[in-house]
Amino acid sequence: MLVPHDNERVRSFQVSGKSIRTVLSLVAMTALLLGTFSIAFFMKQGQHVQNASLRKENDALAAEVDQMREQMEQLDQSIAALTEKDERLRVVAGLPEIDSDVRRVGIGGPGTRGVSATLARLNPAVGAKVESGQQDLGALLRRASLLRTSMDEATRQLQRNRERMASVPTILPADGHLSSLFSGSRYHPVLRISRPHKGIDIAARVGEPILAAAKGRVVFSGNRGNGYGNMVEIDHGHGFITRYAHASRLHVRSGQTVDRGFRIADVGATGLVSGPHLHYEVEQNGRQVDPMNFVIGDALP
Repeated sequence: MLVPHDNERVRSFQVSGKSIRTVLSLVAMTALLLGTFSIAFFMKQGQHVQNASLRKENDALAAEVDQMREQMEQLDQSIAALTEKDERLRVVAGLPEIDSDVRRVGIGGPGTRGVSATLARLNPAVGAKVESGQQDLGALLRRASLLRTSMDEATRQLQRNRERMASVPTILPADGHLSSLFSGSRYHPVLRISRPHKGIDIAARVGEPILAAAKGRVVFSGNRGNGYGNMVEIDHGHGFITRYAHASRLHVRSGQTVDRGFRIADVGATGLVSGPHLHYEVEQNGRQVDPMNFVIGDALP
């Protein structure tokens, strides 16, 4: 019933329970439909926003992959330049050349395909770039590892060569003229008999310096009473031993390490000699050899 505030008549309406239920059902259905449409609308809008964000991420990923490929190209050029230097280094070190196919072989395999395969299904273009980049990166890693191994080998070999060259008696140990050469039979001026001459004689004034012909360790410094007089014997390693006989004065002691050109004694006339000179011997792998086989052009330091 509707009762007005003024003097108008009272109006009355009669509604059945069925009508009320019908109206309430319509209102509920309308609210449900509006809610469903609203949810669908917002979900669709969210998907649009998410898709836009994914597109941006894909574009950023593609750009980053392109940038990484450019960097890998620069790295490839750097490795190629280092490879050329490594080849020259191996030549200097006396090592065999590495086959070009071996240098360029890459690393691949099932372990690198999982991520790119998944990405290829989601974004074929980016997935193809990533897979190609993985293969190129594997090849670069293989080449870099091989290059590092090769350079380490060449460096070690050069160090061994340097140490071996430091042990080779390449200089004449005294400044003078050769008065007697290495010979299987030579007439001895004192004993007056023919006997092998196991070294060379360098005639020089008493007191002239005697220098170590190579780097090594002094294994004897003194007089053995065998006709060599005051003598120094040096073990240079790599099978080389040198002896310096008839010295007037010794400047080193046993166990001392000397470098090439170090003054180890002075020229003299001690022992079984006819005049002042240096008797110089070289032993290689236990065999007496001609010292002049190793001397570089009468070199003095």
